[in-house]
Amino acid sequence: MRTSVHWLICILAFFGSTLLQAVELTREPEIAVTTSTAKIKWATDVACGTRLQFGLSPAALTDKAEGEVTSDHVIELTSLKAGTTYYYSLGSARAQLAKGSFTTTTNDASAAAATPQPSLLRRVLNAVSLEKRATSATDASLKAPPTRQTWGHVDSLQDHFDRHGGDFASRSPDEYAAQAWQFLQRARAENLPMKLDDTDGTLRVFDPATRTFGAYNRVGMTKTFFKPDSPTYWQRQPGRNVKAADLRLPPR
Repeated sequence: MRTSVHWLICILAFFGSTLLQAVELTREPEIAVTTSTAKIKWATDVACGTRLQFGLSPAALTDKAEGEVTSDHVIELTSLKAGTTYYYSLGSARAQLAKGSFTTTTNDASAAAATPQPSLLRRVLNAVSLEKRATSATDASLKAPPTRQTWGHVDSLQDHFDRHGGDFASRSPDEYAAQAWQFLQRARAENLPMKLDDTDGTLRVFDPATRTFGAYNRVGMTKTFFKPDSPTYWQRQPGRNVKAADLRLPPR
């Protein structure tokens, strides 16, 4: 009898910990649009509900679409307006995992079809591009956007700040997030070492002079930011070497 109770407790503990496990994105949202539809796909590390809220303003996501419990999520929106920007927030019923926007195409389908899709590298760097700046620009000279626009998973920011904020004398999580964004802008202006991981679009950046490391997702939002202790940390990072300065990026 005691053995049976013991096993029951173990099973309940296992399933309880599984239910409480934090959901993480394993693939950033992919969006395909037409004049009146949008198909949004993303993936998570564990199976969870599929939910997307959207609207014409980031402050008014008044419409909602839901799907099945899975780790490969797909939502298809219909009856959208042509040439219109929609804002969205996606995740599960319990967690918001990402937010952003998309714009439906116009009725000129031929013009849209003639426009080639940018490469992964160009999409990453276009997402974080700024107006032309002098290469002597410093981190602090750039005013960062609000934290929710620069940090990939806001619910993880406090933990990163607690562990790494001291590396940069950050006084708050928001200041730490701003410093991470500013570091990426300086890295682009000064052609600091960069590696692009083609498997998930992660852009990794390193400043050997200050031993500063940052990782950013495919839309330029911070994943982590710190000063590694290991002198070989950068050499062990995955990805192919890239140089932002070698690209001829179009103006924003």
